[in-house]
Amino acid sequence: MPLAFCCLGLQLDAQTDSVYEGPVHHFWTEYGNHARYGLMDTSGNVICQPTFSQIGVPYFEYGPVPAAKGRKWGFINPKGEWVVRPQFEYAGYFHNGLAIVIIKGKTGYIRKDGSIAIEPRFDGGDNFYDTITMVLENKKSQYINTHGEILFGERFCYPWTFRDGIAEGRTCMFNEGEEELWGAINANGEYLFTPQFKSPPDFLNKNAALAEKDSLWGILNIDGHWIVPPLFESAFKAYSGDLAWTKREGKWTLTTHDGKTVTAQQFDDVDIFYEGLAAVKIGDRYGFIDTTGTVVFTLEPEYYPMHFSDGLALVVQTVDSTDRWGYINKKGEWVIPPQFSDANHFHGGLAYVILSDDPKDRRSGYINHRGQVVWQFKDKYPVEILRF
Repeated sequence: MPLAFCCLGLQLDAQTDSVYEGPVHHFWTEYGNHARYGLMDTSGNVICQPTFSQIGVPYFEYGPVPAAKGRKWGFINPKGEWVVRPQFEYAGYFHNGLAIVIIKGKTGYIRKDGSIAIEPRFDGGDNFYDTITMVLENKKSQYINTHGEILFGERFCYPWTFRDGIAEGRTCMFNEGEEELWGAINANGEYLFTPQFKSPPDFLNKNAALAEKDSLWGILNIDGHWIVPPLFESAFKAYSGDLAWTKREGKWTLTTHDGKTVTAQQFDDVDIFYEGLAAVKIGDRYGFIDTTGTVVFTLEPEYYPMHFSDGLALVVQTVDSTDRWGYINKKGEWVIPPQFSDANHFHGGLAYVILSDDPKDRRSGYINHRGQVVWQFKDKYPVEILRF
């Protein structure tokens, strides 16, 4: 029977026992030489006091989130209650209803109710991003389904994660100095492309992929015929529909999966699409375009933007070698002017920021979309901001 409680150990100067049902965020406090983690809502109200030794980023939309009590991992709900008691040496996030756990050094998978779906018998494994995943057993890479059945054995030296029924993989280096080449397989273990490419094929959809040959990139269909022959200096998936970024003569162009140019305008630097917009560089300025290739707005030269998240984009302003971070909306307007010495993207209504420039005083907190600090950490626990 799952445990259902939120441990209350440390008292904080904030409202507790919140019944808030919106996005949930984790926070921490210093406890000796360690940190303790709890949960709060977007107003800074404590949902669960900080008694967890570790906690995953609370993306509860995927299911219960992994958390640790001491050295044992379990899973909690948005109220901080254990829905699967702490008993594992490691626990990961749920994907397709299954989560990785480690018991006595062996990897297996559990369901959301804590029951074992695939017995821990593997030496390692990947998440079920698809209905097939890769595991390591007796130093052999194998693919299994959600029932734990081995689908095909050790045929690929470097198997790749399945997504949308397709996986890439490299050939072995049988002899020293022999070239490693990439191919792609389907869910039956059959080659879509035999290993022949120096880089992994980047699938734009199930019928077309970016592929590299002789140091140039083209677009290949699933039958192995070139839709666009290799003529691009570089290319990568734009992550919006079937679009790709392709580069020729040092300039980037937005291209469809069948090789058509979306816009004649070319860019000096580009990023993938987030929330319908992609950051691009035009001359000495950055801006954003939509999926039609239309420039929505540009920024002044001293501003460098990150991608959009939660409707706002993180932007850094550099003046006299000093960085200040702020946020803009999708019209290019400043919602929160550059003022933080470091900052992260918004998620679920809040963003984590560093409030102090003093390296000995790493005060930090969470801000809302209005730039108001809803939670300021009283402890100076050092935290490195990792932006993705």
